[in-house]
Amino acid sequence: MSEQTRPIAVTAMEVPARTKPSVYPEPFASRMAGREKRTLGDLFGLSNFGVNLTRLAPGAVSALRHAHSRQDEFVYIPYA
Repeated sequence: MSEQTRPIAVTAMEVPARTKPSVYPEPFASRMAGREKRTLGDLFGLSNFGVNLTRLAPGAVSALRHAHSRQDEFVYIPYA
């Protein structure tokens, strides 16, 4: 997507969920079942900071323990 066609704003829940399967190998990939991820940062061309809207089914996990050497990660968990 070129810089000229990037949106100015989006409604996060209207961004299509990512269909790409988890890159985790088994037995870890099955632990990601129930995770629905919308990659918002990609729409705006972000490269060093990921922005994702991730919805979890009951009992699902968002990610396994990991670290980044060249990116930052921010997790916001709303209280419902």
